[in-house]
Amino acid sequence: MRVWHSVFLLVLCTNTVKAQEKPQPLPAVPVTAEAELVRNAKLREFDRRRTNGIGRFMTEADLAKDQYRQLSDVLMKFPGLMMVRVKGVGGNGGSAAYVASTRGSATIEHISPIFGRNCGVAIWLDGVPVYRGLDRVAASPAFGGGKAPSAAGQVGEPPFNINNIMTQHIAAIEFYAGPATMPPELNATQGTCGALVIWTK
Repeated sequence: MRVWHSVFLLVLCTNTVKAQEKPQPLPAVPVTAEAELVRNAKLREFDRRRTNGIGRFMTEADLAKDQYRQLSDVLMKFPGLMMVRVKGVGGNGGSAAYVASTRGSATIEHISPIFGRNCGVAIWLDGVPVYRGLDRVAASPAFGGGKAPSAAGQVGEPPFNINNIMTQHIAAIEFYAGPATMPPELNATQGTCGALVIWTK
């Protein structure tokens, strides 16, 4: 009887040790991070200004259904913005489109052969100004100052063809129709024609 009892205890202990040695799977950790939490750091400025609620904004989700349309057509959703379309400018043919404001007009000194009296909107691409807008002061340090103002009837810089950027490559857009809504960092020259800020993916 004692022999059977000893054998039973030996088997039980052996099974217990084997059970303890068996590796236990780690509990599954739910993945809660979404794409919005791993966005490029350059969009922090966009997120901060959008939180303030001043201006007009389009996110990547807003742009998804329009990703194969020309950017000039997509931007027409913003109130206070218009397109000046010119054929045969800079080799762009009929696709050239330049952004202007419907709420301002250029000064006599800044009448443009492209914009006429329409007021060109300043354009920023990934935080860098690529077009000042006709009302901008050429000497502003924010736009590489030190240059003399343009003569009447001339454009001091080439206008920016907005259709050079493909909509599917854009992560976010901001638009400010005038100085009342423009953040200080985008309004260093106190312009009156607004700013369009484009962030690429």
